[in-house]
Amino acid sequence: MLVRRRHRGPLRVQRPFRSDAGEPCQVIVLHPPGGIVGGDRLSLDVSVGSHAQALITTPGATKFYRSPHATALQRTTLNVSSAGLLEWLPQETLLFDGARAQIETRVELAAGARFLGWEITGLGLPESGRQFERGACRTRWEIRRQGEPLWIDRAHLYGGDERLEAAWGLAGHSVAASLVFVGAGPSCLDGVRTVLGEHPFDGRAAATCLGEVLVCRALASRTRHVLDLFSAVRDRLRCAVLNAPAARPRIWST
Repeated sequence: MLVRRRHRGPLRVQRPFRSDAGEPCQVIVLHPPGGIVGGDRLSLDVSVGSHAQALITTPGATKFYRSPHATALQRTTLNVSSAGLLEWLPQETLLFDGARAQIETRVELAAGARFLGWEITGLGLPESGRQFERGACRTRWEIRRQGEPLWIDRAHLYGGDERLEAAWGLAGHSVAASLVFVGAGPSCLDGVRTVLGEHPFDGRAAATCLGEVLVCRALASRTRHVLDLFSAVRDRLRCAVLNAPAARPRIWST
């Protein structure tokens, strides 16, 4: 159950629900303006209690619009108490041509806490013939357990930069994404790689383990392709580790 919610400004947390008995509480984060512009500052702080479970998602894509000068900041802090579980499953983030964005996600885990989350970033609007030719995006994702770093990932993307097309960069793909699962370790790696090999995914994907952190990376031309792939990986992890059935957030079907 949702114990407390508080907001200031346009960011909202809708009333939570459960799709089935025994399923984690599903919470929807909504940004009514529909997009983020230069100078905006969005901050989200989440705390999951001891032995509690929660799933947080969004009803649609997060959009960063063009900005001539000012940078927009989105900062997310996720705290999971002992033996708690948080699934952080936002839909894609879209960076319009000319957007200037700084995206920070920090996850703090107590002893025995588990976390499954992803970040899916789309550059430009390739379906409309609009590439990411100007602008910049800086991302930082940190996961710590009891203050000790488990995984720190940084990326700096610039519109029109050679790394967007280079084989050692995004290799011409407009979507870059990462899925992270903390709490399983190498025992799940073979199952995840099986999903990657069997899924009809139009792009590149790979998975590895860094201690207790399982990381899956993907490059693609469409955000929906990555969302489908990561959902399949999540389903496998839920069955293998959490002993829970495969189920997508209900809001995605509305």
